[in-house]
Amino acid sequence: MWQRIKQAIKIMWQEKSLKAGWKHFLEINILAGLDKAYQNQDSLAALPAIDLDAEHPKYIIFSDQHRGARNGADDFQASERAYNAALAYYFEMGYHLIALGDVEELWEERPSKVLRNYTRSLELEAKFHEHGRYHRVFGNHDDIWKSARLVEHYLQSTFGAKKLIVYESLRIPVQQNGEDIGEFYLVHGHQGSIESDYLTRLSRIFVRYIWRVFQGITKKRLNTPATNWQKRQLTNIAMYNWAAAQENLVLVTGHTHYPVFESKTHEAQLVEALERAATPADRAAVAAELEWVRAQGSQPPQANEAYPEAEKSCYFNSGCCSFSDGKITGLEIVNGRIRLIRWPDDTGEPNAKELTSAPLHSVFATVNANIGPIEPVPTPLELPLVANGHKHTVAA
Repeated sequence: MWQRIKQAIKIMWQEKSLKAGWKHFLEINILAGLDKAYQNQDSLAALPAIDLDAEHPKYIIFSDQHRGARNGADDFQASERAYNAALAYYFEMGYHLIALGDVEELWEERPSKVLRNYTRSLELEAKFHEHGRYHRVFGNHDDIWKSARLVEHYLQSTFGAKKLIVYESLRIPVQQNGEDIGEFYLVHGHQGSIESDYLTRLSRIFVRYIWRVFQGITKKRLNTPATNWQKRQLTNIAMYNWAAAQENLVLVTGHTHYPVFESKTHEAQLVEALERAATPADRAAVAAELEWVRAQGSQPPQANEAYPEAEKSCYFNSGCCSFSDGKITGLEIVNGRIRLIRWPDDTGEPNAKELTSAPLHSVFATVNANIGPIEPVPTPLELPLVANGHKHTVAA
């Protein structure tokens, strides 16, 4: 950490910019945090491999439910209906359910209070677990689940006799013609963040005893990467750069509450679609969708802030299940494709709407392309880090 601080000061001095040094410090910490998580074999689970020549297994990835206590500070209430409907559908269709962190809002509330208020959602998740199709990762807001003792105390009775383990990360091998062509690496995405990883105790105290009361009165949301466009973009760039440096790996995260598909935000994809629209009707439909999506984030980019160019399809983000309009987003991996979906559909019915999709073979075809990072990270103090055979370098 001290080496990274000294390096940030050096960058600040070289660039004559406090902003440049701070940005570098934040990004290099995220890179180091992802490395540390990937090397943590004790909390990394391998899930059933995806065979591109077969229909199974099927996965649905949801994150950032932030289930609270059904009060003014509870972000999940509006999305409960869509989420429970989606779980019922995916269970009957034979999907594996991946809960990618921040399922419970435990910075604001006590575990028993949250679990008592959302027994039905837990029961629906438990059905997947009973059939060996439930896989869970902890995030920063529910990081108490890294303790097996607390999982046993609070969650196990709901999830039945089959032992429930909450991991820091997951990997899903991807195969074609009997050979491995890569893997999905799934992690919540808070790793390396200053307020969400290194200063969690202070953040938890602030959120529980100050922000919860304020939010309950004002209904405002915390100024986190979820609602701050600049922070969100910095996080996205760091995630992309880490994934782009790996071999045969596609990174899937949550945390920012904003979907990313093939390394591009949903908003950026809609901007591109607006430019390609062939008819006034098409343009009107895309423009409406774009403004709807922008309204879900409190600070959309300014006109002079360009989206970064990402050429590798190595980074995806599931979005969240706590949008204020009651909609939820997630990622389906099914029948050789990955799909960004939203519940409910445009008519408000309990169905998934596909926002975009891509074949897995084309996703992994870009992963090993000789393409550098979006924004090269200067690292004069370099130490090699090796994560399961995938080697790249970040500052210590």
